Amino acid sequence: MYIVVFFDVRQNDARQKAVKGLVFKVFLTEGPQMAVSDLGCKVIVRSNNSLSPELSVRLLTVLVVVVSVIALAFTHMGAWLVLPFAGLEILAFASAFYYIYLHSGDFESVLIEVDNVVVEKRNYKVSTTIVFQRYWAQVTVREIAGKKGANGKRGLFIGSHGKEVEFGRNFINDGQRDLLARNLREKIKVIH
Repeated sequence: MYIVVFFDVRQNDARQKAVKGLVFKVFLTEGPQMAVSDLGCKVIVRSNNSLSPELSVRLLTVLVVVVSVIALAFTHMGAWLVLPFAGLEILAFASAFYYIYLHSGDFESVLIEVDNVVVEKRNYKVSTTIVFQRYWAQVTVREIAGKKGANGKRGLFIGSHGKEVEFGRNFINDGQRDLLARNLREKIKVIH
């Protein structure tokens, strides 16, 4: 499950936290109607990190204890070859949890200001920011060509003047992509 949040950029942080769930429901259920002002809005997409770092350490500890007890029991019965594989299993679990922890802060955002459309991406430690002029910015949804041609996946692209960036590649599905593209087109074309 992924989170898509619309909020007014002029609101303070406390209000944004209070309205996130409500605005998300309005966005997904009512479609084109959005609870934002026309002077600017921000869309943030990120993965739903339901397991906190503290809980992941607890879960990993439980897994290590269970795997170790089972491996030691088999070792005690004479099947000592189980022990190295149990160690590999623990290493694989630890690596997976570490990878998830490293990417728990990843997000992509689109900020629509009076004159600019700012796309920001964060993947682990790498942050990129691309700025487009709002008047020329275009939002398109199209097939993504893979190494062997079209692979049936679609992407949402924001761009202008031959420069474009894909938005929400790993965070939203095709239905959310179409709905978001429609909403972004409406927000971008409204210029006062």
